[in-house]
Amino acid sequence: MPIIIHTSDVDLGNPLGWLGPRAAEQREELRRTLSKIVDLVIDQHADALVVAGDLFHSNNPSGATVRFVLREFARLTSESSASVVLLPGSHDSLGIESVYTSYRSEFGKLERVSVLGLDGLSSIALENAGLRIHGSPPRGNGQDRYATALAPDDSFAFNVAMLHGSAEGDACEVGAPFSVADLPGPGWSYYALGHLRSWHEIEGSDGPAVYPGSPELVAVEGEGQGHVARVELRASGAIVSKVRVGARSVIEARVEVTDTSDSFSIAERVRQQAHSNPNAVLRLVLTGLTSAEAGIDDWDLIEELAGDYFFVCPPVRDYHIRVSDQDLVQLPERLVVGRFARHMRSRLEEAGSEEERREIEDALQLGVALLQGKDVIE
Repeated sequence: MPIIIHTSDVDLGNPLGWLGPRAAEQREELRRTLSKIVDLVIDQHADALVVAGDLFHSNNPSGATVRFVLREFARLTSESSASVVLLPGSHDSLGIESVYTSYRSEFGKLERVSVLGLDGLSSIALENAGLRIHGSPPRGNGQDRYATALAPDDSFAFNVAMLHGSAEGDACEVGAPFSVADLPGPGWSYYALGHLRSWHEIEGSDGPAVYPGSPELVAVEGEGQGHVARVELRASGAIVSKVRVGARSVIEARVEVTDTSDSFSIAERVRQQAHSNPNAVLRLVLTGLTSAEAGIDDWDLIEELAGDYFFVCPPVRDYHIRVSDQDLVQLPERLVVGRFARHMRSRLEEAGSEEERREIEDALQLGVALLQGKDVIE
């Protein structure tokens, strides 16, 4: 039974500016991940590597990046009998200025490497595997329903449709995936999809329809990056396995800052929730209530945590500042929040211990925040 390795959105050449000084290192990791994918194809004795769009981040990758890709594909075809089938995407779209047009002769010299859509090529036959792979790259703004023009070849036991885009068009941001109605069919063994950064499977289609997502981390948003799909095509139906190839991951920590006095104490709370991982990007969300005088400095916090993670994103400030006594007094008594504040302040004056006073103060601040429509409770 034929085996294909399906990837997409590799995004080679992505500047990754959001990673600051670690961007260059992660760009190299993207290259290493492509090498891992080639190794996987060879080790699995796969019949084909299919890349469903956005192998490159743009149509203007550096010459070094293109040469790297050509070397890796040459290595793949020299060390295995696998074919490589590339579908231009939304970042490396097909056209006059396409990277595939600019390097037409270089790609053309590679044995068993094909670019669908280039020179009118719409499918590739793998005769020995009984497999035909079809695809048409997205055009223009992605609103045309090019996918419906694809038709399986009944003379082959297996037909794979390669599609890049989403039902909402071809914007770079993650959008809604293809719906079942957007997929060509019936008669397809597998739909190799691209455009989403995260792993996503479409339910209800004739054959499995999978977005494998980016095989290595390219954005802090989007869980499920770092995988490829191993697809074993059988007469009874395709078997899809999710294979981890990426080195980096994202850890999100939501940390309560209430009753913390400085960035260092917050860092300790982060470490308790999100264990140190030198291969992880930390996305930190700060929640709760804090005073205006609290020493929460984003850059102090990042510096304190920098040694524990590959990269620490600037914290998302989802916390709220405690209301001062002066502002509490000025809350209108005709409103529920004003009457609540006055009632709780009276209880503060009657508190019999410091512990009771702290509990009433916390209840006062939380109550006022909630009555003002603030989201302060996880």
